[in-house]
Amino acid sequence: LKRIEGVTALAEWMGQDVDVIRSTMQAYQREAQSGIDEWGKTSFRGVPKADLDNEIFYAGIITPVLHYCMGGVTIDVEGNVLDESGDIISGLHAAGEVAGGVHGNNRLGGNSLLECTVYGTIIGKKLPVKVRKSVSNDGAISSRAEKKSANKLREITPDELAKHNTEDDCWVSIHGNVYDLTDFAEEHPPGAQSIHDLAGQDGTEAFESVHNENILDDFTDVKMGILKQ
Repeated sequence: LKRIEGVTALAEWMGQDVDVIRSTMQAYQREAQSGIDEWGKTSFRGVPKADLDNEIFYAGIITPVLHYCMGGVTIDVEGNVLDESGDIISGLHAAGEVAGGVHGNNRLGGNSLLECTVYGTIIGKKLPVKVRKSVSNDGAISSRAEKKSANKLREITPDELAKHNTEDDCWVSIHGNVYDLTDFAEEHPPGAQSIHDLAGQDGTEAFESVHNENILDDFTDVKMGILKQ
């Protein structure tokens, strides 16, 4: 923050007409004295002194950011979305900022993340998880979990890697390890497309351009094996 003496210096720092700044502050002073403004505001803090020319101001540039929206769809304690009559909409769930009414008129700082965690956990525990199937070289069909257990950290040839090149069966090699990113793709913050574009290929170069290698420690559960050179 910058310490500024007088409304004229403040207007110069802001690059605004001093008469506009002065009249705005005077209006704020009058509304603070009456206890209410034209929009119903009743709390007034930081009211400048009557002598604006000798008042001390502290000014700074603030960048607005998207914070938190209190509105959203109505849910019950199990995370089910409710219709206008308060009835459960079958098969529809919501967690996090998309849900409204959880915190009342306002929220305590930090509780929005807790809301996401709590309702995400509640909903995640009751939703069925679809088991993805993949076809091996011999034509046998197995689940990802079964295949990973049977082939834990085995060598995977570039030819085998190349066969897992679809959105429903997406393997990517990163730093010599092969990962099944089929399920994660939809959770990827920048979007699934950047992962799908690397399906069946070595994605090390693309990965290194935006990520630290340590992030891969969170993906040991989807590591299918080591790429054979």
